[in-house]
Amino acid sequence: MSKRVFLAFILTLIIFASLVFGCAQQQAGRVYSKDGKEYGKVKSATFRHRWWNYYERGLSYAEGEFYKEAISDFKAAIRQREKDQRRARTYGMHFIDFFPHRELGIVYYQTGKVLEAQKELELSLNQFPSAKGQFYLDKVRKNLIEQKKKDVPPPILNLDFKKRKILTRADPIVISGSAEDENYIKGIKINKAPLFLDKTKKQIKFQKGLSLSQGRHVIEIEAENLTGKVSRQQIVIIVDREGPVITLENINIEGALPAKQAIIQGTVYDNAGASELSINGRIIPIEAGVDVPFAYTLTVAKDELEFIAKDSLGNRTTAQISLASLSKHMSMPIMLAYAGSDQQLIGFAALYAAKDTQGPEISLKGWTERQTVFLEKIYLEGQVSDQSKIISIAINQKPILRRKGNIILFSQFVELAEGENKVAIRARDEKGNTAEKIISITRQIPKALQLDERLSLMVLPFEQKDDLTQVSISFQVFLINALVNQDRFRVVERNKLDVLLEEQKLSRTELFDEKTALKLGKLIAAHTILAGSIIQTHIGIEIIARLIDTETSLILATADVYDEAVELMGLNDLSEGLAIKFHREFPLLDGLVLEKRGKNIFTDLGRDKIKVQRRLIVYREKPVKHPITGKTLGSDNVILARVRVTQVMPELSKAKILNDEMETIKPMDKVITE
Repeated sequence: MSKRVFLAFILTLIIFASLVFGCAQQQAGRVYSKDGKEYGKVKSATFRHRWWNYYERGLSYAEGEFYKEAISDFKAAIRQREKDQRRARTYGMHFIDFFPHRELGIVYYQTGKVLEAQKELELSLNQFPSAKGQFYLDKVRKNLIEQKKKDVPPPILNLDFKKRKILTRADPIVISGSAEDENYIKGIKINKAPLFLDKTKKQIKFQKGLSLSQGRHVIEIEAENLTGKVSRQQIVIIVDREGPVITLENINIEGALPAKQAIIQGTVYDNAGASELSINGRIIPIEAGVDVPFAYTLTVAKDELEFIAKDSLGNRTTAQISLASLSKHMSMPIMLAYAGSDQQLIGFAALYAAKDTQGPEISLKGWTERQTVFLEKIYLEGQVSDQSKIISIAINQKPILRRKGNIILFSQFVELAEGENKVAIRARDEKGNTAEKIISITRQIPKALQLDERLSLMVLPFEQKDDLTQVSISFQVFLINALVNQDRFRVVERNKLDVLLEEQKLSRTELFDEKTALKLGKLIAAHTILAGSIIQTHIGIEIIARLIDTETSLILATADVYDEAVELMGLNDLSEGLAIKFHREFPLLDGLVLEKRGKNIFTDLGRDKIKVQRRLIVYREKPVKHPITGKTLGSDNVILARVRVTQVMPELSKAKILNDEMETIKPMDKVITE
């Protein structure tokens, strides 16, 4: 290279460097001052005309309501990077949330350009959905509807029920249907409780499982469109999970085994309608109805009567009665051999007739005074008998008797709370004698289903402009409460985090560093940490949260919420929305082990159910029986291992075993999401 060419090359480099340096040093674009704040600045002193510089400055202009400049910068950012994206990499390992189409659409909306706003917001949501984008698209759509100045009809609400009065024994009871509206469905409520909707749509299919107790329930479903017009429908659901009540009014036994004749009179009562009665396996002809009398004579070959009654829903009551005990509970005719006057005979009979001073006898099938079960609900099958007519029976103060009789056979449904439950059966006869039987049933949750075994989660203070504000602290409290109420995650108590911060000599603001947060998560034995940021502007508040695995440092899920309200009540609503989103991201799912290969298992949880990196518990059920009665009391289980999903296929998934197995995993063992 000649000396002249070399000098020219050096001069060119100097001129180019000076131009670049000059451009980098200046804050291109005007900086405005308003109410003591400056708008149009970026964080760094250099403005390198990169897409992230334009986007950051555009946000600053928009916050100061310098909309013309904001539009120009958002368009410049889009020219360099076209798509909206969460955590877009700028340089090195620096990331930002980049939503120029969304922010441009919001600026258009605020300046009255609603058609342009609609285009940009729809484009943004197609590229990367966000709660903020959906919020303003709904406002744009509502504005366009109102511009037409036409009367807007309410939504069309269709329920998947042929009748408006339903008799069922299902549990849970699924309320389902669809709502349609050209003006977009904004919300759906069932008994005033809103269903969570990701976004507004012209047609939404919905379903919700309700756990309803025994009895009558009025369920109201409503759908609302963007303009606030509401459609409502009601259905009446009558829940009946209890078998019929059998009242035996008289039983006469004649002859001797094996050809005794039993003449039986009584009634079968059931709200759902009694449909079938059998005695000793023989079907007794009865008319279908709520309160059905019957009388039947049959030959008995054994010293027992077995009754089975069914209602129209399939609920049943079963009971066995010993013939030897009938004389104790039935007013059997007294046959006396006496040669005297009728008056003397009556007096003699009255003298020797037994006087009823005893309370009714209460017996339960398969239940003793105390037992532990692994069931959410139980059926009490039993009978109450007395020499006199029984006039009242109540189970936990709920009356069940419909007709007086000497022997009452029943099957009742009892829901159990976790821990000890007392079940009290009280009976009274027409002579005023009473009796009470109380049993204790302790309900335990099977090991793998306990909240202590669920995915543990530590909520960190949310970052807000590189600082810790009262809004951040309040939101952390609200979010912890909302997550606890969801009963899905094992949420680490906030005071444990405070103690650990004190031990490690760390401030809360240092938790904004992801490495520090992950370290603390491991120290506190949390599987995941929930971190995020709060972005508050003059028009609203956006909250973005990330659930991070403390073992792998991978982001398992991201969720966001947005609202214009920034007061405490608004923060509480946002925290509940965020908790619901994470619950939906991590539903409780159960499945089966299909095969084990070395340190891996295959399950039947396919692509439509489970995601990669989700953790599962592998367990084996162990049926529990009463040691005395032999009655099945549910199933406990033993945890075999914990696994992490590494591959998801259409019909199955592969998972790696994370710890040493307590027992060898076998096909047909069960899995449940941690």
